[in-house]
Amino acid sequence: MIDNILGLGCDILEVARLESLLRKGREVFIKRVLTPAEIDEYERRSDKSAIRGTLFIATRYCAKEAFSKAMGTGVGAQFSFQDLSVLNSESGEPVLVYSEHLQNWLKSRRALAKISISDEQNYVMSTVILFSKQ
Repeated sequence: MIDNILGLGCDILEVARLESLLRKGREVFIKRVLTPAEIDEYERRSDKSAIRGTLFIATRYCAKEAFSKAMGTGVGAQFSFQDLSVLNSESGEPVLVYSEHLQNWLKSRRALAKISISDEQNYVMSTVILFSKQ
């Protein structure tokens, strides 16, 4: 049972904007935004097709931005891109994996998170709801 919505975050990203960022420094950007587990998945998808790899980076970047907005902190001192891995279950559902720091932050607020991610040819978007559960 959901008792209280603690935060809502939404982000949208034009894929062309991300491609521009990647042209300026792909390796630096990837290491800043993706966790090691996400990098493994990115490489697996990139090996199949460049656009699949690009969309993977875009959706993860967007998801983490939405998560930071739901927290109310943005990306910075309270939340780092490395605090959250966004992976997928076998069915394709996004699975959130938290760093110890983020686990403690969520636990202190008795918070849980739900995420939705979507991608189209030119845009990706993500919505995150943080809520408390009794």
